[in-house]
Amino acid sequence: MMGFFSNLFAKQNCAVCGKECGTLHRSKLRDGQFLCDDCGNKCSKYIRLSELTLDEAKEHMEYMARMKRVFDEVFDKTEFRVNAYPSTPTQMGLVFCDELGMLYIDDRTGGRGKMPELIRYDQIASYEEYLDETPAKEPGQEPTLNGGGLKLKLVQPRSITEAQTQRGMHPHPYIKQELVICFSKRDRREIGYAHIARQHLDHIFGVHDNETSLFGRRMSKAEERELKGQMGMIGAMGAVASAAMKGGQLSEQEKARFVENINLANDAQTGGMAVYSRRADEAFAKVQ
Repeated sequence: MMGFFSNLFAKQNCAVCGKECGTLHRSKLRDGQFLCDDCGNKCSKYIRLSELTLDEAKEHMEYMARMKRVFDEVFDKTEFRVNAYPSTPTQMGLVFCDELGMLYIDDRTGGRGKMPELIRYDQIASYEEYLDETPAKEPGQEPTLNGGGLKLKLVQPRSITEAQTQRGMHPHPYIKQELVICFSKRDRREIGYAHIARQHLDHIFGVHDNETSLFGRRMSKAEERELKGQMGMIGAMGAVASAAMKGGQLSEQEKARFVENINLANDAQTGGMAVYSRRADEAFAKVQ
């Protein structure tokens, strides 16, 4: 029995950095190896390290290191408008940057995982507000607030649907579980920001793009996008025909116009999501 406890509490070497780590300062991987807390903090806090092998953990840490560079060098330095909900989070919050096609989870709850978490808009499968309350024990009393905010489900590699693919969605590379973004556990005012954040997501995902003005004098946003997409496809086909007549050659100006027309067609096909996908791709490409 003593031998069992000795082995249980024996120090182990971290499989990444080699540092000795005790039971309370390490995480066990799926293949039986260990990560010290310092290396564990280089991983996302929204994954279970016990589900990863050492090779998978190393690959994940490389991805998170690149994400930190995107956050430090691009997201955190953007000159474009960024909307934060709540504006001064005490628990968790969301920071949107439409010009980069991604959001940042501002998590101040502590625990393992110290790396910035960026979620691309095209990785979000669904979202909803939530409010967790315990009913009042006595009539006239207020219910007990346990928390509230937003729940996000991300696109999964093994269950991505045809509709999601057509919409231009992309699977998230590592987060499997639903993300519960708790804005507050005490302040109902901060929880109220969840409604505003959901409205912002509605805008991103074009929930109201099919609505027209009160008197119907203008096309809806979706109709305008569809018309531009049709014109873009016609323009792209014309460029292909022109290139064929010129022996496959296009001027730089013609090439730029061709790309612009293809983008218009993709925007129409994906309901506008392709715009955000291109912006996110460009942000990550800056730190290759």
